[in-house]
Amino acid sequence: MVKIVRSEPYLAPVESEQLTDSGRIARLLEKMSKHYSPLTIEIPGYKLLYTSCIVEVDKPYVLLDQLMPTSGHDKLMAERKIHASGKLDGVDIQFTSTLVRADVQKNMLTYYLKLPEVLHYQQRRQAYRVRIPMSKPLRVLIDNNDDTMTTGELHDLSHGGVGKIIPDGQNKIQKGYQYECVIELPCGEWLYCTVEMRYLKNTSSAKRQLIGAQFIDLSKIQKRLIARCISELELEEIRKRAML
Repeated sequence: MVKIVRSEPYLAPVESEQLTDSGRIARLLEKMSKHYSPLTIEIPGYKLLYTSCIVEVDKPYVLLDQLMPTSGHDKLMAERKIHASGKLDGVDIQFTSTLVRADVQKNMLTYYLKLPEVLHYQQRRQAYRVRIPMSKPLRVLIDNNDDTMTTGELHDLSHGGVGKIIPDGQNKIQKGYQYECVIELPCGEWLYCTVEMRYLKNTSSAKRQLIGAQFIDLSKIQKRLIARCISELELEEIRKRAML
């Protein structure tokens, strides 16, 4: 069941800067598309928040992935306007846009919106990263390249990589090496990918270790899947804060 949270009227961020040059706006949104940065979507007249990400910028359009939850589709088709907010490299970004059309290709829904005339952005100290709630244990399987597997739990997720917790004594993984990996994602899908191990450290529990891994050569579909999962987790966190 989807819980409704209060949606405040769209306002420019305090002390934010504004971009009105269409070329600069397009370049910034194109960068967001390459990082599959999650967007929080508000549809005027409705209290429910949705999430999406920019698939591509094809002037004069901005292409968005399908809304999550998908119940937002009919509302967007009726209202044909959105307020979007997200983060890129530690910068808060907000803009308003109007829907032109929706298109379905290869069973993937894409929204064509007008390139925004104004874009607001505000510097923040930290870039976006999402932690996996302890109430949502997700499995990770790593091929050790010797016919054995290392098993653990997903700790955090970003567009570039993952953090994994594994039992101490089970670890055969070496920093700087690449491994085949299977990850249970919070959106209910499984991600089969190659990762490079970047760091390994002990946690507060002496019996567990935290591994940091970078994704290697993800496909476009895999990137969109990760972006949707991050968006769902971000939206869940927004709902929790709204209920406090």
